[in-house]
Amino acid sequence: MSRDEPSREALRVAIVLETSGGGSGRHALDLAGGLAQRGCDVTVIYATARAEPGFVTALEALDGVRTVKAAMHRSVGLHDARDLLALGRLLAAHGPFDVTHAHSSKAGALLRLLPRRFTGKRIYTPHAFRTMDPELRLPLSYLYGGIERLLGPRADRVIAVSSAEADHARALGLSDRRLRTVVNGVRPGGFASRAEARALIDVPDDTVVVGFIGRLARQKDPLRFIDALNIAHQKNPKILGVIAGDGELMDAACAAAAPGAARFLGFVSGMAIFQGFDLFAMTSRYEAMPYTLLEALQAGLPIVSTEVGGVPETVEPNSNGVVVSLDATPEEFAEALLSLASDEGRRAAFADASRALAQERTVDRMVDETITIYLEASRA
Repeated sequence: MSRDEPSREALRVAIVLETSGGGSGRHALDLAGGLAQRGCDVTVIYATARAEPGFVTALEALDGVRTVKAAMHRSVGLHDARDLLALGRLLAAHGPFDVTHAHSSKAGALLRLLPRRFTGKRIYTPHAFRTMDPELRLPLSYLYGGIERLLGPRADRVIAVSSAEADHARALGLSDRRLRTVVNGVRPGGFASRAEARALIDVPDDTVVVGFIGRLARQKDPLRFIDALNIAHQKNPKILGVIAGDGELMDAACAAAAPGAARFLGFVSGMAIFQGFDLFAMTSRYEAMPYTLLEALQAGLPIVSTEVGGVPETVEPNSNGVVVSLDATPEEFAEALLSLASDEGRRAAFADASRALAQERTVDRMVDETITIYLEASRA
């Protein structure tokens, strides 16, 4: 190792993010905490405009991690020039850094647009490219894809969180020389017991609970789930859907649910209810690597999912779950639910397979693989 090459323990890392919600915020928290535990010098620069209170509380509780507030806007506009200057000033004031790691598209774009006078390696994790949305209008798809192709060479490494996201990056024209894949990870344990979870959900013991956790938004397609659930419940009244989450489609989902087929919990921690599920369902139209899938593995649940990003790393067909096509009809999704709901032995075998796969999807592994990429980029 040369004198100027940082060691694992001496790495000075800045983590930059505009949005603290969903998977990107959770990923940043896990990564920052893991890096600090391994002796890295860690600074998290986050935008205040969309900083969720829970994220801020968790971030400030991390040992050995400095926090810096920044001005960043979600939308694209003239304010981006001011945000770019402000980010540059913050990096200069709190740096220099060996690595600056930006998460999601806005922070990733600003980092890659910084002048070359800023030293250190630039790492970008998209957490689902905007162009992965199959319903994105063609002009916007060309625009966002063009931005990624233009800025791609200005990142020393781009880290995809699933094989599907890596494939999409290649289709956008990102170089394999810069592209790496590190699958998200979760910490084992922390779930409420089955008795506690079933009490919270308030269901009889013989009910087959199909869980759905996520934003009730078009990306997650909760209406397809509700339609499939209605069909499954009609054929097997012991099937009950439990939906945790909220969003712009909440009213529509509630209105579409057949009487007795679904229970809506609003925002509830998945850790409090996962063990009360008998199956986990995901009807998303696009994903990178959703944490709910990884938690479903840790909870030892059979999974029924559309074929979207992250599924190849979490669902092995006919081993721990059933995968249906992205354009599967509610009838096809309902059939997958019914096939598992009616076979307790098959569910138990799938549950064991999920727990075995979960051992490979840990936060420690994610952090260690990310550090390896930092050091690799530093040597390049």
